Amino acid sequence: MADRRPLDILIVGAGMYVCGKGASGFGTLLPAAFEAHRQGLVGEIVIAATSAESARFARQQAARLAELFGVRPHVRCLPEQGRNPEAYLDALAGRPAAAVVSVPDHLHFDITARLLENRVHVLVVKPLVATVAETRALVDLARRNQVYGAVEYHKRFDEANLKLHELIRQGVLGDLLNFRIQFSQRKTIPTTVFRAWVEHTDIFQYLGVHYVDLIHFLTGAEPLRVMSVGTKKYLAGHGIDTFDTIQTLIEWQQGGGGIFLSSHLTGWVDPDHSSAMSDQRLEVIGSRGRYRSDQKRRGVTLTTDEGGVEEINPYFSQIYPGPDNTARHSSGYGPESILQFFRDVADIVHNGRPAGDLGGLRATFASSLPVSRVLEGSRASLAEDNRWIAVATL
Repeated sequence: MADRRPLDILIVGAGMYVCGKGASGFGTLLPAAFEAHRQGLVGEIVIAATSAESARFARQQAARLAELFGVRPHVRCLPEQGRNPEAYLDALAGRPAAAVVSVPDHLHFDITARLLENRVHVLVVKPLVATVAETRALVDLARRNQVYGAVEYHKRFDEANLKLHELIRQGVLGDLLNFRIQFSQRKTIPTTVFRAWVEHTDIFQYLGVHYVDLIHFLTGAEPLRVMSVGTKKYLAGHGIDTFDTIQTLIEWQQGGGGIFLSSHLTGWVDPDHSSAMSDQRLEVIGSRGRYRSDQKRRGVTLTTDEGGVEEINPYFSQIYPGPDNTARHSSGYGPESILQFFRDVADIVHNGRPAGDLGGLRATFASSLPVSRVLEGSRASLAEDNRWIAVATL
């Protein structure tokens, strides 16, 4: 009988998305890992931070989650003393089956490459990497080491987007003409939460990339050319050399030769008292229909003396009671994208499923090639007087 033991996993990073550092709540990755443990998918959880201080915070969050969820996986947090940016390498001695990488964008390539070289299946929180060359290198590394590489683009799992996927597939909207996306976050993200590394990225690469991947997933189209224009006012005035907003235009080509455009307005200078951390809207115009999705206003509003007005997305990443109204569990399309990765790794490890068979809803390393073409083209356009950049052959 096949060995069906839960998978020991490694989480590289201990920030906001992992365990809620610098924000309220528990983040998304750690609650998802606890949920995976409840479901028998995950055994030991090792969290590799860069400092003992961050490791202590992650350990405290894990202890709180254990009480809340009523499950107690063995959780180790590294390093135990001082600073060690390569603490994740120490964790490899325990031979984890899978790793989730949630670190600043510019560190993705080196860390992911080391994990693949050690034959660890890897999920990388978006974006995978910023260049076509690095994407191809990781695709090749995963193939040569016979491991699975995926990117955590959770918007693929959002039912509002899956409905749009079906409408496009069924031809309800007719010929696609335009996608229009607006996606922005509060000032606190670049000025506080990501201040240490914000100048190594830009808002389109960090945030807007979600919808680049989503459009590729929804339509199967490939990007032809890209043009971006950025503004620097607020953040530059506070000593931060990165764009406040970036407007990007992408020309796409579908398999049958059809051309459509997408326009993206991304920014991270929203007021810190806005009603949600992210303000995001999607509109698609076709020759026979229009689809609008307000992806901030999900119909739930909370007003309190302390927090003011908050618009809550109950479908992304939340903690809810179980059927007996006792132990809590992690729910939403954010955790679901992570749970699917653990299910897939279990299928590979226990059933021998080839990693190359995985696709569909999943964002694989290979599916990130069109995304990296757009990111590389956008940066070139910003640096070269906002001209159109041909990306199809990058």
